[in-house]
Amino acid sequence: MGDLASLVSATLALYGRAARDASRGLLRHPWIIGLVPAYTLAIQFVSALAAPLGFAGGFVVFLAIVASASSFLAVIADVVGSGRVRFREIGASFGGYFGRLVSVFFLFWILGLVLSMAVAPNPGLLWLQIAINVGCFVVFNAVPELIYQGRNDGMALLQDAIEFTRDNLVEWFVPVALMLLPFFLIDTQTGFLVMARLDVRNALDLMMGAVAGWLPLSGMPQVLVAVLLASTLLAWIMLFRGFLFRSLSGSNRRQRLFALRARG
Repeated sequence: MGDLASLVSATLALYGRAARDASRGLLRHPWIIGLVPAYTLAIQFVSALAAPLGFAGGFVVFLAIVASASSFLAVIADVVGSGRVRFREIGASFGGYFGRLVSVFFLFWILGLVLSMAVAPNPGLLWLQIAINVGCFVVFNAVPELIYQGRNDGMALLQDAIEFTRDNLVEWFVPVALMLLPFFLIDTQTGFLVMARLDVRNALDLMMGAVAGWLPLSGMPQVLVAVLLASTLLAWIMLFRGFLFRSLSGSNRRQRLFALRARG
């Protein structure tokens, strides 16, 4: 077997293990499926209450987003790390990665602010904003996993993401491309817009948009089914990514080839 064929086999084995572990984790903790819609509703509720408060209200919403993201990543981290998480521990999870998330969110907020200021007087530059956001999606795609599996904060964490993407571009982005496929099947523009706009605030809405492309939402039962499907997909994808990241960051291609050959 040639090196390329061996590397493909080793990578497929990684995908298989990550898919198996993600499915097992979700079956053991099905209540995780309800977290994303619950956090989404909570953020929307906080946004409605904080709307009249101006800048202070925006800061409150920001804190709610960070706390919700911290809680969700803490749950995913427990499943990926130990295979077990208890619902009664949810309260402590809101602060688990709060500081690390604030440092990363602030950097992306600065970038978004600069891009918005550049595009506002020049609407023709909207394509540039989309292109830069798509580039950030690719280069910093592993940031969520680095937040709970890495050791650094802020710029150092982003540098870690760049290095991980450089070292594992193909292995990491084959499943990412498959996960984006439903959006690109709607149309190419939708696919790139999702890449440019995806973040913790709209992940459920975007996933529901993909589901709605194949499941007409003609009534409340269909909407509830779409929410369930979208939430299940999001939870499974985040678990899959977590297990895959752990495998990829713990070995290089040479080591994976050696391990495959050692198993015969």
